Formats: sequence, C-alpha cells, structure tokens
Amino acid sequence: MCAPGRSAQWHARKEVALSSSRPELTAYAGIVASVAATALVLAVPWHGSALAGALVLACVPAGAAVMCWVDSGEGFAQAGLTLVVSLAAFALVSATMIWAAAWHPRALLALAGVGVASCLARLVRGAGR
Repeated sequence: MCAPGRSAQWHARKEVALSSSRPELTAYAGIVASVAATALVLAVPWHGSALAGALVLACVPAGAAVMCWVDSGEGFAQAGLTLVVSLAAFALVSATMIWAAAWHPRALLALAGVGVASCLARLVRGAGR
C-alpha cells in the first residue's frame, strides 16, 4: 500500500531514480576506495594502515570496476556482488603472480588503477546521457 498522499506513480519514479543511480554510486565508491587504498598502502608508514589499505584494495576496486556497469536491481545485491567480484579478481591476480613466480604485492595496486579508470569511464558515459 502507498503511504497517504503518495501515489503509486511517485513510488515508481522513486524506484527508477534509485535504479539509475546505483551504478553511479558504485562508481563513486570504487574511485574513493581505490584512492584510499593506494594512499594507505603507499603513503602511510604504519603496517596496520597498510594492512587496512590492502583489505580495502581486495574488497572494493575491482568489483566496482565491473559493477558500475551493471545494475543488480537491489542495493544490497549491488554491494554483495561488488565484494564477490573484487575478491575473485584479487585472488585470480594473486594466484597468477604466485604461479608465475613473479610475486610483487605492490603490483596489486594495478587493480586500483583499473578500478579508477573503469569507474571514471562509467561516470563520463553516464553524464553524457
């Protein structure tokens, strides 16, 4: 049921607005997380902060790079898929480096670069509509 004074049409418009902004919000989150993770890993001298940056790097940027192009239809699903895709990409890149005997932890920061590039492309494309 609709709240008093609010029509079903208002609720439909609100849902359309939310669904069109979900990928953009994911893009903004990906950019912020990528910049924060890179700053924490490279600039902060404490190991605890670098660990927090690595955790953010593993959980957000790569997933946001993909999910900013896809609208899952639900906010929690969008966040969950962002996490899962990011963890999978992080694991795949890490396993590939270990298998190739070329383990360089700082090379994982390339995921942040890819995340920023994809999210910026999504925001530019979205602004052009």
